Amino acid sequence: MRATPIDPKREGRPVVLVRLQQVAKLRRHYIAQIPRWRQPLIGYFLSFPFVAIALILTLLLKMTLTHFYFPGALMLLTIVLVAFIWGVGPALLSVILSTLALDYFFIPSSEQLSLQSWDGVAQILPFFLIGIIVAIISGQREAARRRALFAELALKERADELEETNQELKEVNQVKDQFISMASHELKTPITTIRGQAEITLRRLSRQKELPEELAGVSHALEQIDEQTLRLNALVDDLLDLSSIRAGKMKLRLSNFDLREVCQSAVEEQRLLTGRNIELEQPGTPVMLNVDSERLSQVITNLVNNAVKYSPETSPIKVSMEMQEKTIRLVVQDYGQGISKEQQTLIFETFYRTPDAQASKKNGWGLGLAICKDIVERHGGRIWCESRVGEGSTFYVELPRG
Repeated sequence: MRATPIDPKREGRPVVLVRLQQVAKLRRHYIAQIPRWRQPLIGYFLSFPFVAIALILTLLLKMTLTHFYFPGALMLLTIVLVAFIWGVGPALLSVILSTLALDYFFIPSSEQLSLQSWDGVAQILPFFLIGIIVAIISGQREAARRRALFAELALKERADELEETNQELKEVNQVKDQFISMASHELKTPITTIRGQAEITLRRLSRQKELPEELAGVSHALEQIDEQTLRLNALVDDLLDLSSIRAGKMKLRLSNFDLREVCQSAVEEQRLLTGRNIELEQPGTPVMLNVDSERLSQVITNLVNNAVKYSPETSPIKVSMEMQEKTIRLVVQDYGQGISKEQQTLIFETFYRTPDAQASKKNGWGLGLAICKDIVERHGGRIWCESRVGEGSTFYVELPRG
């Protein structure tokens, strides 16, 4: 089970406090991205000269034109400009200033009305409402832009955190892979030495017609040592293969081989080692492929060994080869307990073992199928499993013919 990395800066702090600090940080980023001349405070100050300029131009147009019916037109343009650049606050100030200017310079001079009369209110109200609407629309636009920028900054911050975490995990994996590689190399020599010495001692004891009473159980103990060192040696080989795969150092030694010979050799070896009934069906003509015969034999051996391990001793194992138009398909079928559909993809992950396999007394590390998958994919093929619980499992290896 993978542990979720915890930021030491956040550990032990309330979630609400962390969230508030994140919002404050995003707000600072948001403000920092706005140019100084677009800060709202600048908009409040510039609202006065902008409205004054619009008022002067309006007065000039009134003196120039005989019929001037829309004295608030330039004022509205000013409000729109202020709202677009500086937002809702300065826009509302511009609305108030423009309304007061129109009331003072135009309505009293034309009809001697003021905001204290209903007629004056009726003339100023449309302009005031339009200005308020422009300010509100500007505020909504600014809020939407702020939310979008907040979301963008939050995503960027999250992406940076994930990138940092990913980099840390890569470094941890590299250290782990280096340790596995170094430990496997260091274990290889003593395991080989122990096994060699045990075999030599066994051969010497076997030459003795009668063993002393104190050496009666030594032979059995040496056999156990030989068996366990063989198992450890297989584990070290798998770990070395896994280390090579993760480091991208596993290279295939490709050459033209008859796939039938590779299958025949692997199946016969498993027959001798296990004594099980392993049926082999192959085409009558050579099946030439450009493959790494040693690695492909490793795949077949692993699949057959798994079939033997997880099926009843009295049931047969079937190994066959199917010729497709563009591919060749190897099939290994057993009649064991089967694998659930949810686990049929998980079994090809490193160190994964099904719950039934873990509960059984069968030895295993969950490395074999992961290595098989990598070897097959390096040959440009694919491997998968089809199974029903209680009916056995069938593993397929498909390789390109070209």
